[in-house]
Amino acid sequence: MSQVVLRNLAVGYGGHPVLNNVNIQLMKGRFTCILGPNGSGKTTLLKTLAHLLPALGGVVEIDGRDLTQFTSAQLAREMSVVLTERVQLENTTCFEVAAMGRAPHTGFFGVLTNEDKKFVLDCLEKCSALYLKDKLFHQISEGEKQKVLIARGLAQDPHVFILDEPTSHLDIKYKLEVLSTLKKLCTQEGKTVVCTLHEPELAAKCSDYLILVRDGEIPRWGPTQELVEGGEISQLYGLKPNQLDLHIGSVEFCASCQKDFFLIGSDARSVSLMRTLANQGVGVGAGVLHENDFLCRMVRSMGGQVVTVPSYTPIDCAKQQEALDLALEYRCIALADFPDCEITRGNLELAQKLRQLGREVFPADLSRVETALAKDGK
Repeated sequence: MSQVVLRNLAVGYGGHPVLNNVNIQLMKGRFTCILGPNGSGKTTLLKTLAHLLPALGGVVEIDGRDLTQFTSAQLAREMSVVLTERVQLENTTCFEVAAMGRAPHTGFFGVLTNEDKKFVLDCLEKCSALYLKDKLFHQISEGEKQKVLIARGLAQDPHVFILDEPTSHLDIKYKLEVLSTLKKLCTQEGKTVVCTLHEPELAAKCSDYLILVRDGEIPRWGPTQELVEGGEISQLYGLKPNQLDLHIGSVEFCASCQKDFFLIGSDARSVSLMRTLANQGVGVGAGVLHENDFLCRMVRSMGGQVVTVPSYTPIDCAKQQEALDLALEYRCIALADFPDCEITRGNLELAQKLRQLGREVFPADLSRVETALAKDGK
């Protein structure tokens, strides 16, 4: 069921549109993230949705009712908005800041009942900010302020929760806690949550729907899984193919296109080894890897060549030969320290065949690899 509908919406400033002809449905009880490069129009769209900017055309509807038909008091009960702009409050405790969210529910005099106070404390606890309740708002860190402001939005108890960069200024622990809280609002309380994020890897993990914004248009929007599998998000940010792998939440620095180092198989140290080498400007490749091996996806993200076989299957002769032909193109070859078993034995045979062809194959130790690369480069 659609909670919020955008029909032929045009958004912008001073009569100049940033986005035109926006037609999107935001589903009830679902988490929607807006993604796009800086300056693409994400926040402009969000502010228009929040009725903080007038639409240049079209309409925004909540439960079939035009947003412009709501009074301020009515809209405050329907929608809560948390923006990145920082409020300046002196000599006000964090509890008092969070309690401001109860204003639409407390009447003209704004007196909090015991139930209101408990509700505010619960909201602070959901945002991992209960320990801040007695501290002065202007004396806490920016990240802590962000948590309190989100708690204030929760205290409003809206049906629709709109946030601009809710994870800004937060370290990774609190990013995960805040996004987990927002997700629970959808799944457990049926809230509709819409936010902008700068972290596509987090958006892919927490959101049900994505809206992609770039160059004054919305090239795609829809279920997160569809957009992740379609590869549109890498294109959105102008990244190289496979560089951003949202299936595993990984974005990698591109390795050199030179054929410097080839790794046979993988072990517990392989990820660290390959990242270190790629960051040193070394071109990397690997094989034969199983498709479910993290290293397989990582090397692809770096732009390296990989020979693979399906997950949990032995390495056949054809793939072994493909890896052998590829490995011969590289300056240095190393063998990972993997256990000898049915599905990996083909890589041991691969290493032996390379040695028979006169190629040195040494253990995949970083210092050994760096020495070999330096020696070979002279």
